[in-house]
Amino acid sequence: MTTGIPELLPELGPLLGRLVAPPAERSPLEASFDQARLELLSALFDRAREARDLLAGGDEPAAHAALGGGVWLGLWEQAVSAVTRAVSGEIELRVREAATLSRYPRKRLAAALPDAEALRLLAARLSATGIELEASLERLGELSRPWQEGLRRVAGELEASWERLLATAREELLTWDQLAATVRVWRRPWQPLLLVSAVLLGLASWLGLVLGGFLRAPGWLRPLTDWVWNL
Repeated sequence: MTTGIPELLPELGPLLGRLVAPPAERSPLEASFDQARLELLSALFDRAREARDLLAGGDEPAAHAALGGGVWLGLWEQAVSAVTRAVSGEIELRVREAATLSRYPRKRLAAALPDAEALRLLAARLSATGIELEASLERLGELSRPWQEGLRRVAGELEASWERLLATAREELLTWDQLAATVRVWRRPWQPLLLVSAVLLGLASWLGLVLGGFLRAPGWLRPLTDWVWNL
């Protein structure tokens, strides 16, 4: 075997750009996705190392399988699932914090939080950021294209898909932040409280007049008035 065989597999790190080396100044939200990003990269580099070893041993079909389209897609879907969980958790946290500040009613809070359908739509929108990546994976195994060229294209699409994933996550949180803002400024309606207070005040005034002898006591109140007057 020639020593040039391992070079058939390009180094993925430089091809993944910002996915490997994100900007130093990032939002806390983007930093919160680092675990998903690093797990994706770690698994991808492990599979690349395996493919490189297989190429060195002359087993090109096995090397292609070790870093084939299904592998890339599976790792991407795992990353999207992790980001989806992080985003849904952040949404719930923000809405609950807003509800705590405004003392939002518990039942209304339960209705405001994302339900199963909202979470399903969230996952679908985040997953859709990888459509171009999936298209490049379909072409990865085409015999008419050199494998190395396909890997470079897929790596570039993975980086672009990650950037779209971050942008979509930001958009989703901005949408839910509008709901959180509405919850935060909510105030309990004062009209029912005023009405109840007026009724209680009226009853107290009437009872005071009855017990004071200014108004005639109804029959059902006689035991109380007799007891008070006999003190």
